[in-house]
Amino acid sequence: MQKRYKLAVALALAATAASAHAQFKPEESIAYRQGVFKAIRWNLVPMAMMVQGKMPYDQAAFLARAQRLDQLSKMPWDGFGPGTDAGAPTKAKAEIWSDAAGFKQAADAFQAETPKLVAAAQTGNMDQIKAAFSGVTKTCDGCDDKFRSK
Repeated sequence: MQKRYKLAVALALAATAASAHAQFKPEESIAYRQGVFKAIRWNLVPMAMMVQGKMPYDQAAFLARAQRLDQLSKMPWDGFGPGTDAGAPTKAKAEIWSDAAGFKQAADAFQAETPKLVAAAQTGNMDQIKAAFSGVTKTCDGCDDKFRSK
């Protein structure tokens, strides 16, 4: 009996989450993903400046930004649902929807690099940090080149 109850609750929650996601208008989804990408940039820019020596390196601040970036790396992809290729100004290219597998691969690559940056940031070793940061930015640039209009 208890297993059936837990299954029913789980199914109800899944249905609620799915219907809530479906209720967002395209412009809301576009605004959401753009906001997440702005937050990603907000964290990347100071880290880049530290890595390049244009800003003093602060291990605690760098680590905090790397940890935020790791969390943010998982967030924008829900904002690319069906119908979100229009409805508000966006730089998203049509290839996001016509090459969904390639877009997912690019998203997965970014998500795979951010934990490496967190691990490197925890060491405080700038050589490790630079290598991990390069991995993150390469995935960003690769995705932007293929899936984002300039």
